[in-house]
Amino acid sequence: MKKIFHLCTLSIIFLMMTANVGNAQQILCVDRDGSFQNPGVYSDDWQYLQPVLDALGYTYDYTEVTDLANDGPNATTMAQYAIAFWFTGEVWSNSQTLTDNDEYEILLYLSLYGGNLLLSSQDFLYDKYSSAGTLSPGSLPYDGLGLLEVEQDVWNIEPDTGNIIGVAGSCIEGVPFTVIDIYTEVADDGLYIDNILQTEGDNMMEIIFPDPVGYGATQWNSGTFRTIFSTVSYAAIRDLDQRADVLDKSITWLLGTTGTTLIKMEPSDMLVYPNPATASVRIGCKEKIHGIDVINSTGQVIDHMNIDDNSTTINTSAYHSGIHFIRAITDKGTLTSRLIVK
Repeated sequence: MKKIFHLCTLSIIFLMMTANVGNAQQILCVDRDGSFQNPGVYSDDWQYLQPVLDALGYTYDYTEVTDLANDGPNATTMAQYAIAFWFTGEVWSNSQTLTDNDEYEILLYLSLYGGNLLLSSQDFLYDKYSSAGTLSPGSLPYDGLGLLEVEQDVWNIEPDTGNIIGVAGSCIEGVPFTVIDIYTEVADDGLYIDNILQTEGDNMMEIIFPDPVGYGATQWNSGTFRTIFSTVSYAAIRDLDQRADVLDKSITWLLGTTGTTLIKMEPSDMLVYPNPATASVRIGCKEKIHGIDVINSTGQVIDHMNIDDNSTTINTSAYHSGIHFIRAITDKGTLTSRLIVK
C-alpha cells in the first residue's frame, strides 16, 4: 500500500501560499515515473508533489507520459511555460527516464526559448549515460545541465534515511531535510543518489549521511536559461514542510527572483544537436525551415535539402571529419551555425 499524506501540516505551508498567489507562474509538470503504465512496479511521485504545489499556490498544468516508449511534450508546448518540471521516479533503463527526443526537445526549450528546467531524476544518468564519468559537449547533461563529471549510485537509501542540507550560496542554502526510500513500496528498487563531482553551475544539495559526504544536485545559471538537476528525488523528501520549502525555493530561483542575478542573454535562433556529431545531427529553429545547406571548411556547399518544418535530421556519416557550417533558410531569414563532424 502506498504511503498516504498526512495533510494536517499544510496549515503551515498555507502561509507560504498567500505570499505566492500574487506572483503565481505557469509550470508544466511532466510525469515520467512509470506508475500509470506499471503500477505494480513503479511508485507514484505525483502523490507527493501535487499537494505541495497546490498548497504553495503555483499555477501549473500536469501531463503524464502513460507509455514510457513515447515522448513527453515538445519544445513549443514547453515554451508556453516559465518552468518545465520533469520527474522520473524510479525508472532506470531503456530510455524510460527521457527518450532521445525528449533530450532534444528540452534543449530546444532551453536554448531557443530561454526556458527553465527542474529535472528530478535519480536514474537519468544511469539510464542514458551509464558509462559517465565525464560528460561531453553535445549532450543534455553537459549543454543543458552544466554537468562535467559525476559518480553514479554513490548512495543507496534503502531502508535507511538520508540527511541532506542546502549548500551555502545555493537557492536552498542552509535548509536541512531528510529523504526516505519511497521506492520499495511496490518493488524493491530503492532510493539512489549520484555524486556530482564537477559542474558548470553550483552544488545545491550536500549529502551528510550516510557516508561519504558529497553533492546530489546542481543549479546552473547559463545566462540564457536556468536549470536544476537533482538526483535526490524531490518526492522522497520525508517532511511535508521541508518538501514544500525545497520546492518553493527551487521554483523561485528558476524564475530568477532570488539568488544570483540572471544576466539575460538572447536565446539562440538555431539548435544543432548533437555537436560534435557522428552519424546524424538534428537541426531545430523556432521559425519554419525551408532549406538547409551544409558547407565545408573551404566554403563549398556539400549538401542541400528542402525542408518544410521547424526541425529535421541530417545524416552526417558521409561527411569528412572536421568543421562544417549549417545554413538554414527560415521565414525570418538565414541562420548559420558551426557543426563539428567526428
